[in-house]
Amino acid sequence: MKTIKKESIIDTILFGQPLELGDARITYDSLSPLDLRQSVDVLVDDLGEDLLQITCANGDIVDVGWYPAWNEQGRLRVVAVRGQDWEAPVFSARPDKDPQALLAALRAALASLA
Repeated sequence: MKTIKKESIIDTILFGQPLELGDARITYDSLSPLDLRQSVDVLVDDLGEDLLQITCANGDIVDVGWYPAWNEQGRLRVVAVRGQDWEAPVFSARPDKDPQALLAALRAALASLA
């Protein structure tokens, strides 16, 4: 009798922690090289609206950006978008500039699209 192997879930490492992507793939990443423990004034030139994008097999998107871009007063924003409807994300969060807070928001965003 053969055993059927379940399709493996894709994991990636972000800030030293695993992030289960399921059927999604990272399609853009300028976030992972950043050390978010550094102060904003050190990172501000790298903090734009396009930091990380994860695209699901069905086209849904999880997007991370810094708003307003390149501004020391900005904040991270994580959104989950279904059907390219950027005006009405199914999930939105503004986590602290902390790797653990950002990972928690990313996990919640991915779960909102499951």
